[in-house]
Amino acid sequence: MRRSNITIELSNLAKAFGHPLRILILQELVQGSCIVSELMKKLSVDASLLSKHLSVLRQVNLIECEVEWRCRRYHLQNEEAVCAILDALNDVLKGSET
Repeated sequence: MRRSNITIELSNLAKAFGHPLRILILQELVQGSCIVSELMKKLSVDASLLSKHLSVLRQVNLIECEVEWRCRRYHLQNEEAVCAILDALNDVLKGSET
């Protein structure tokens, strides 16, 4: 892969972490997989808004979806990497508070 492609992919990944709702979705999925209706309830958002943000996270391979009968169940594609990124972002925030 050429360097510019990697740069674009990293930029898209960074953008995926750039919205509060997407961070909340990832934090919920760190706790375990969820179907859409569970995520809607936990995050107090409607289906269309949640769908939009889930799509962004899927496009950058942070989450995966499995169809279970008439439901879609989402889970982290690479839990270790997502946790490391969330931890690193929290560390940056803690450093800026001093």
